[in-house]
Amino acid sequence: MKWATLISFVILISAHFGKSDTNRLCEHFTEVKEEGFKAFVLVALSQNLHESGYEELVLLTREITTAAGACCGENPSADCSKNEAELFQSAICASNEIVNKNNLEDCCAKTGDERHQCFMERKKSIPRHKEVKKTYSAKEKCEAFKDNRLAYTGAFIYRFSRMHIMMQPRIIIDFAKRIGDLAEECCAQEENLDTCFYEKGRPVRNHIASVTAQSESLCAISKKYGERVIKAKKVAQYSQKLPQATADEIADITQKITSSVFTCCSGDSLKCTKKREQIIEGICVRDDIVSRTKHLAECCKLSNMERGYCIENMEPDEKPADLSEKVESYIKDADVCDKFAAGKDLFIGGFLYEYARRHPELSNQMLLRIAKGYEDELTKCCATENPPECYGKADEKLHAAMQDNLSYFQKMCAFVNTEGKAAYEKLMVIRYTSIMPTASFEGIRTITYRMGGIMQECCAKDQSKLMSCAEEKLSDLLDETCAENDPATINKNVEACCNDFYSHRRLCILNMKPDTESAPPEFSAESFPITEALCTMSDKDSLTASVKLLYEVVRLKPTVTMEQIKTLTDGFNALKAKCCADENKQQCFETERAAFINTSKGLLTA
Repeated sequence: MKWATLISFVILISAHFGKSDTNRLCEHFTEVKEEGFKAFVLVALSQNLHESGYEELVLLTREITTAAGACCGENPSADCSKNEAELFQSAICASNEIVNKNNLEDCCAKTGDERHQCFMERKKSIPRHKEVKKTYSAKEKCEAFKDNRLAYTGAFIYRFSRMHIMMQPRIIIDFAKRIGDLAEECCAQEENLDTCFYEKGRPVRNHIASVTAQSESLCAISKKYGERVIKAKKVAQYSQKLPQATADEIADITQKITSSVFTCCSGDSLKCTKKREQIIEGICVRDDIVSRTKHLAECCKLSNMERGYCIENMEPDEKPADLSEKVESYIKDADVCDKFAAGKDLFIGGFLYEYARRHPELSNQMLLRIAKGYEDELTKCCATENPPECYGKADEKLHAAMQDNLSYFQKMCAFVNTEGKAAYEKLMVIRYTSIMPTASFEGIRTITYRMGGIMQECCAKDQSKLMSCAEEKLSDLLDETCAENDPATINKNVEACCNDFYSHRRLCILNMKPDTESAPPEFSAESFPITEALCTMSDKDSLTASVKLLYEVVRLKPTVTMEQIKTLTDGFNALKAKCCADENKQQCFETERAAFINTSKGLLTA
């Protein structure tokens, strides 16, 4: 099947949304083909029917697909002029078993827009499904894939959609394509299947994690901080991408994009897609803007299905030749305080636009911190006897903050490039366990593993893209983490950081001290699973074992020093090397483990 065509399905359904005089179902069904239609239906059902199992939804998907396919027959019914939401909901409500199982009696008693709104409100109340991941061997994956690729990717769509009920179907369907392509590549090999899925799967996992974090971060920010922060973020982003555009043009574009964020985060896929398509079309018909750009002009030449993704991910255009190096009117003009007093938000928004279009190398978060820093400087300086002398120094302070931020990422990249990704992950395990020792190992491991992937990706980029890559992706991860968990259950410091200004969250976490207030767990020998199994572990499992040891050590003593950690890790590595070379491995591990645990206890309970 043509997956690019499949992904365009969500765009196509919006083109006719609201019309009632066309056989829209046949048009859509013909365009995306049967399997494409099935994929979209399966996402929609999986997101709405949490009490229904996979097999049940597959059967319902087939019924809905058959009904849509019948619209392309010789005598299509009047129902074929309905939109997809009406078709889905009618099919759901026709099954008493599904209605009762999913508590949909109230919604199905309604009709038309009232029924649709009822489904949307109910969808918002569905708790996120945190499915226990079942681990399959590479051999099992390949057997399932070779037996039926569509069933293989369909099972992924079902699981992922249940865990991300507000995510746009086009994103989930793209993920399913990548999962299928990975299996196709690895399962074509005769040997090293596990290695292939692990190594070749890394960029796939990183992409899914990154896009998911970006999508969920945007919705979490919109919910927690509201329109002002979303618009500021978009002004920074598009001022960088389109430095030739005027402030008014950027304001118009970002206002429309901001409004679409709230629509898309509501979970109404049809309205979201319609709005996105209208915005993209509205941008691309603006010849006065497009003609002055390079990358936007290239994106607007693409098909409807490709434009949106292209615009969201396009590189910044070259800065206008006559653009000054500094935002001089904001640091030299004598009437700055008068303009600031006349309209603070408008004035700071203009500063953000001017600073962002001059600095495509900065992250959105850094730009927002700079805007906030400038606002704070004006608040202070405009109350002094000589404001121009005071705010004239603002640019130096802001530049210093920018350099400090860049320096941090450069140091981290130097560590990653010298010591490797695994060493960086271990360093982050030590760091994050020390500031949140009550967090679960699974939580710490997930965060630090993803941080390792982010830094590995971003450190490979040109220096001019390092900060924008690393800080934005790390911030997305942090936003997702704060939204998914109740920070108050970890400790008050984490809670405070999650409630800080959006652009300051990451720095707040970075500056946290080890948690010395939470009671450490009792020292237990069971926390040190050191057995002969270490000798036959895969590289992946061996890394997990060493990371688990670090986690247990640090949560017992959050203030443990790096010297103490080195003493313990050197002892662990020596023990492993000695016993794995011993003929009687079991006896060696039993003897050496006891000595190692005694040493550890002495260091960690002193």
